[in-house]
Amino acid sequence: MNQLLQQLQTNNWTLLVSLPRNDVELAKAALNGGAQGLKIHINVEHFASGTKFGTFDEEKENLENIVKVASEYSASVGIVPGGKPFATRVEFEALAQIGIDYFDAYPGDAPAWTFEQESLDVMLAAWNGASADELMSLEELGMTLCEASIMHHDDYGQPLSTLDLARYHDLSQTVSTPFIVPSQKLLLPEDQRLLQRAGAKGVLIGAIVTGREASTIEAATRAFRDAI
Repeated sequence: MNQLLQQLQTNNWTLLVSLPRNDVELAKAALNGGAQGLKIHINVEHFASGTKFGTFDEEKENLENIVKVASEYSASVGIVPGGKPFATRVEFEALAQIGIDYFDAYPGDAPAWTFEQESLDVMLAAWNGASADELMSLEELGMTLCEASIMHHDDYGQPLSTLDLARYHDLSQTVSTPFIVPSQKLLLPEDQRLLQRAGAKGVLIGAIVTGREASTIEAATRAFRDAI
């Protein structure tokens, strides 16, 4: 069984950190702060922030170093393999050999063949405007993990609202696949108990919450860990 899937099914709550760079020092900071899993990226460029993640070949050494240190903490590691371009089948096999557990992508970016590959477990994002039928079909076709990326872009960085909780709860009633909540909203450590009530199995905190430096990542992660 995939490591993250086992964590989500076994733990009362799972704390994951999305790294703003594929940097082993940032990974150590998150792990020292109490992260139980990490998410890394390739083939992604965020024009607004100026953040760029290179190709598999460009990032391979960084990925290997991150997986190695994560294994010392028994932490899972997943990857966003891009949008357009997207990682290839051969690269999926190489990622699995490195020790990556799962891939995470929007369904519109993930090629159809990702449902038949067996190298990495399948995490797909529930998106803003997704229908219940679409999400249930993704589950039936092979989605085993879900990231609840359901907030509208205009709402990024805003405080968590009661309507947000209702939407996460609605997702929990739609799919049986365990889902995590990413920090599209400006999540606070104390929000975790409310997200758990809404049906989430864990939280994925990223730059909106953690900042981009080792010191802020470790401090933010520890605050979330202490609140669990």
